[in-house]
Amino acid sequence: MSETIRCPDCGRDQPAGAESCALCGFPLREPAAPPAAAPPPVEPAGETTAAGPVIDRTRMRPYRPRRPRPPSPIALQLWLVFGSFCALVVVGIAFQANVERARQPIEGSNEAQLAEAEALRARIEKDSTDVEARVGLADIFYDTGNWPDAIVHYRAAVRMDSSNANALVDLGVAYYNLGATADAERHFQLALKRDPHHPVALFNLGIVSEGRKQPKQALEFFHRALQSNPPDAMREPLLAAMERVQRQTGAEARPLPDGR
Repeated sequence: MSETIRCPDCGRDQPAGAESCALCGFPLREPAAPPAAAPPPVEPAGETTAAGPVIDRTRMRPYRPRRPRPPSPIALQLWLVFGSFCALVVVGIAFQANVERARQPIEGSNEAQLAEAEALRARIEKDSTDVEARVGLADIFYDTGNWPDAIVHYRAAVRMDSSNANALVDLGVAYYNLGATADAERHFQLALKRDPHHPVALFNLGIVSEGRKQPKQALEFFHRALQSNPPDAMREPLLAAMERVQRQTGAEARPLPDGR
């Protein structure tokens, strides 16, 4: 006599005397025999009596949905390998798309600028923390008026080196040319925290104040820029800005507290 019985639902072997499957709960024993009383005559299945159709209840079983069997370890490993491969393909496609987009010609640039940009991009690909290369590439975008791209690389540079006042000023100018005056002013002020006598930051803060109809504050920034040893190329536009504000408002620049 067999010591096990196979569950007809899940197919697992169970002890011969088990009443139900230990794994899925399916009943394994037939219902107990009725009491020892004379059973009423049973018509053949499929026929009817005066009380209605006859049902063979010995064949009725409770309905239970079949549970899916867990995948085999080999199948699971194959799915994991396939999923990892698909993920690598997606990442590779995205990376290649970014590289191709980064290598697109810079609008408004000349051949020398394109060649320099290509060399700077190669440096950044080898070392993404190369601040000098980031600033150099941002300068090319700045010089060609591609302000959003310039902002991307200036921001990357100042995140790695927040003491770079020149990059902060150029980042502010890029924001200003996009109409983001508040962001521009914030970066000019950050540059002044690194260098309180940065002439370009002071001049640009004067331009922001003039645009806000604050002539006295604008004139003070222009005056401080003039006293901060500005580059020769900036002196003429600086003096013209001071004259313009004074002529429009009659205001005069206040002397600086430190006498500069």
